[in-house]
Amino acid sequence: MNDIRTVEINITGIVQGVGFRPFLFNVARNNGLKGYILNRGNAGVRLTLQGESKSIENFIVDVRSNKPKISYIEHFKVKKIDFKKTFSNLEIKKSEQGRGISLTLPPDIAICENCLKDIRNKNLKKYYNYPFIACAVCGPRFTTVKELPYDRERTTMIKFPFCDKAEPESCIQEYSDFNNRRFHAQTYACSICGPNYQLYNKSGNVIEQDSITEILKRTSNRINNGEIIAVKGIGGVHLVCLADDDDVILKLRKRKGERKFKPFALMVPNFRLIEKNFYISEKERELLTSFRRPIVLLERKNSSNNSSISQQVAPGLNNVGVMLPYSGIHHLLFDYIGEKPLVYTSGNKSNIPMGIENDKIFKQLQNLADVFLLHNRPIFQRADDSVLRIHENKVKLIRRSRGYVPEYLALSFDVDIPAAISTGPELAVTGAILRRNRIFPTQHIGNVTHLETNEFLRNSLFHMKNLLQIKDSEIEFITCDLHPAFITTKLANELASQFNVDLFQIQHHIAHVLSLMAENNVKIDEKIVGISVDGVGYGDDGNVWGGEILLCSYDKYQRVGLLEYQPMIGGDRCTKYPARMTASIIIKALGSEEALKIFKKIGLGNDLEYKETELNALISQFEMSNANFPSENIPLTSSAGRIFDVVSYLLGASNIKTYRGEPAMRLEGLASRGNPKEIKLNVEYYRQNGNYIIDTSKLVLDILDLIMNSQNKREDIAAKFQIEFGKILANVAIKIAEENGCEKIGLTGGVAYNYSFSKMIKNIVNQAEYTFLEHNLVAPGDAGISTGQLIGGLLQYLKNK
Repeated sequence: MNDIRTVEINITGIVQGVGFRPFLFNVARNNGLKGYILNRGNAGVRLTLQGESKSIENFIVDVRSNKPKISYIEHFKVKKIDFKKTFSNLEIKKSEQGRGISLTLPPDIAICENCLKDIRNKNLKKYYNYPFIACAVCGPRFTTVKELPYDRERTTMIKFPFCDKAEPESCIQEYSDFNNRRFHAQTYACSICGPNYQLYNKSGNVIEQDSITEILKRTSNRINNGEIIAVKGIGGVHLVCLADDDDVILKLRKRKGERKFKPFALMVPNFRLIEKNFYISEKERELLTSFRRPIVLLERKNSSNNSSISQQVAPGLNNVGVMLPYSGIHHLLFDYIGEKPLVYTSGNKSNIPMGIENDKIFKQLQNLADVFLLHNRPIFQRADDSVLRIHENKVKLIRRSRGYVPEYLALSFDVDIPAAISTGPELAVTGAILRRNRIFPTQHIGNVTHLETNEFLRNSLFHMKNLLQIKDSEIEFITCDLHPAFITTKLANELASQFNVDLFQIQHHIAHVLSLMAENNVKIDEKIVGISVDGVGYGDDGNVWGGEILLCSYDKYQRVGLLEYQPMIGGDRCTKYPARMTASIIIKALGSEEALKIFKKIGLGNDLEYKETELNALISQFEMSNANFPSENIPLTSSAGRIFDVVSYLLGASNIKTYRGEPAMRLEGLASRGNPKEIKLNVEYYRQNGNYIIDTSKLVLDILDLIMNSQNKREDIAAKFQIEFGKILANVAIKIAEENGCEKIGLTGGVAYNYSFSKMIKNIVNQAEYTFLEHNLVAPGDAGISTGQLIGGLLQYLKNK
């Protein structure tokens, strides 16, 4: 008699929505095994299998070796069980709700090559030109799922029952056929039973609805004729237009109002257009073609004469965000439009979440779009396109959303508490949920400065909580930013009251460093030197921080280095008008009389909103203060972002900030054309009250001197500044590491996106034989703050316990 045994196998990880159950079924069937496969929600997949010992062993090897690419096996446990019954067949049982500490759901997945073949196969009438084609290994996931376990009835596809009659076979037949790649796929449909697109005018009246081919023709003709189209997709809506036509892009900018210069993202049909217009590395190519399909910032090629992309796409910048098609409608539109680059930008009003219901899309975009290409498949969770750039094969996430959420960050130490929530900062927000030793950030929320965005944040947090099956009683604490006036701080207070738990406020730059430590698996008892540089963060002393060198462990920190405090005469107006910040630094350094001579030389008054009147008022404010800072109208800042703004202004790269980070980004664009070897510039530091202070007053005056010499090119000065600014921060961090016995030095914060600056810090730290920590999984900017808040809150909670 053959050696027949029965085993129970429990598998956790990303094992739902990636074709994992059909894969397991077919591997078990090929090995002659009987029994059943059961989806258990967040508890993963359980198999009870019966067969010869050798067949079971082969099954285990096959699963580990050949699992679907997008799946991820976290735990694989096999145990032999006593089982009296003899199974007569193999089946996939109806799912049950199991609880675990993880999520088994993948992000939304770009359309696969097999589905693309089907969509263009005229002999497959049910799928030909059908935009919503999908299968077990591709299609929407996170944006459609209402709750787990992952089955069609718990997705927005519940509205579209499978057809039972179609050629060559019905959808229900494909779903039931273990030889079909749509076997037990949950979010696919066909032209007979599935959702559909309709083309509308501004008034919401249907232009075309019966023929998808006619819809595609009309839409592509309108785009080619210079119109702006609202196209609803997987997680929201895009505004789409030609990217090679200045007039069309300027028309879009005029309609957007506040978006005079902010860069637009591009979608291109293939690599031919990318290689013609951009430099591209293997890592960038890999990410562009991955199932995530993010927007990747690529460096423009120098010659603009041969470019097929308008300079108005990203004015003054040396890189542009580019993505490849990731859904059926994208590929189909390019089939009809041709090989042209298109602007694909989020379809929303500034700082308001994009509409995902058709009536709200019409209302929001009525004055922005000429026509609307909308579908009737509900979107349960909006998700913007993810955005990133590459620094020497390391990913620098700028916006982490579609294609990444709901993936988690695992902490390198054990966590005993069941759950906690963080609400993030104010700008570029994500929230996050702690589940044991795992952190689950939400999708990109945006700037939480309006009630609508605050509601989006709240809903996203509660959806993640629901997916993780976290009970209210399991929430142990809430954490947020230190700033008392943020809307996210108010939300955190409300949540702390709702769940009757403690609230912990975590300083902004500490949260940056803690997120960096966590993703680099820094040990619980280890300390590092963290360089935390960005635009703004409420400091422990009530001043505006942003250029910090911090001695950090998980449970305590010390500020040991910083940029020299500078006055911001007029407060936040200094962030919009770099000339005002420049004036503040020069007046402090030289006094009013000498500063006024320089202002006249460089024409600074012309770059203030109210010209000379404002300049005189600014000087008067300074004199009335008697250099007694901070005061009500003159806060102090150590912000690195403000120094980049000032240098950008002095070099003529930017005289007004129309979008976040613009002066620094334009400075990087200018520096990309420069040769730093042509310029002599040294940045210095001094000691004060035991801290290292980087002398930014002298730095600004030295740059002024360089500008006054007509032989110096401004692009060369820009390139030199980025390198020298990075060099001084690295050298001070190394001194602090030497004094405190640290082996690791890290870089975080929004300024870390600047490539030359970051590269210089990395090179110097590595040359000094310290371990350099940088981001690769968590955003260096404010999108990563919610992760750091949870870690900071956790350690405070454990201290108080």
